[in-house]
Amino acid sequence: MPLPFRNDANDANDANDANDANDANDANSGRASGVDAYSGRVTSPLLARALQTTHGEITRGYPSVSPVPAQEAVAREARMGRWSRDVRGQLYAFELLSDLDFDCANRSLKRRGGNAQIVQIDPPDYEDKAAPENLESALDEVISKAALRPDRMEEILTQVTLPYAFYAMVLNLQPGRHRYTYELLATVWQMSTVVVMQFKHCFGIKRPADRSPLVQPVLLTPGHGAYPAGHATQGYFAAYVLKKLLRINAPDDRGNQLDRLAERIAENRVVAGLHYCADNDAGKKLGEALGDYFCGKCAIAQGTKPEDYTALQWLWERAIGEWP
Repeated sequence: MPLPFRNDANDANDANDANDANDANDANSGRASGVDAYSGRVTSPLLARALQTTHGEITRGYPSVSPVPAQEAVAREARMGRWSRDVRGQLYAFELLSDLDFDCANRSLKRRGGNAQIVQIDPPDYEDKAAPENLESALDEVISKAALRPDRMEEILTQVTLPYAFYAMVLNLQPGRHRYTYELLATVWQMSTVVVMQFKHCFGIKRPADRSPLVQPVLLTPGHGAYPAGHATQGYFAAYVLKKLLRINAPDDRGNQLDRLAERIAENRVVAGLHYCADNDAGKKLGEALGDYFCGKCAIAQGTKPEDYTALQWLWERAIGEWP
């Protein structure tokens, strides 16, 4: 399950950053003189020297700096549009998480300052020590699904990272037309990762490969617990929010495909040997509960002025405007 938050993860250029971030002299890609170098993401002595000499020449002969009049702060209604996507992402995360409490003793997520429960997740049946046959049956399910690996391997490998392309395929997403929908998805996946880790840590359940040498996962076993499944949580969370965004109130082709996509991505993690089927059932329950909570935080009360919008309300208004 992907951990890092990136609001601009739909940018195809980001995929290459880890591989060529130190290649400051790659003239073919323009990285030595491009925005990456100017922003500091890539070290470029060539650009640094060029900027220094250019500055010296174009400012030569100017008198001392004239006093600059004091300016007011950025107007409240203009701030969100002015800030970078990463900064907005931190604002969304704070709004979402600051209203939550996690209760490990009751395995539940609640609203802070009250008893309003958002979701409670019960332990899986395969962990029942009084019924060891449940674990045997759960492992048999995982092992039997390995037969699907030849058909699913490309999906398994490409869904290790955030599955923007799969949602783009279903909804015909395009970064230029749906920039705020992408930003909304990034926020959904960030929140799901943080919350599901609380449950995983609370339950502390071992992965299938820790229980049987016959599982033989085709991906490196993640460094956190199995239950609930993170990909399932993310998928059903995203499906819930997108259906609300697209105003899908009854079953239709897009809504059905979003649900089936979430189910398939989750099942692929079982096929890969990383999860039990029950992990996905719990992930679906958690994801849909988070979707309901998320949409509630985005809701805009009638009469609320745009300058009084929360960060999430600001994002929701712009994302929904992309789907007339």
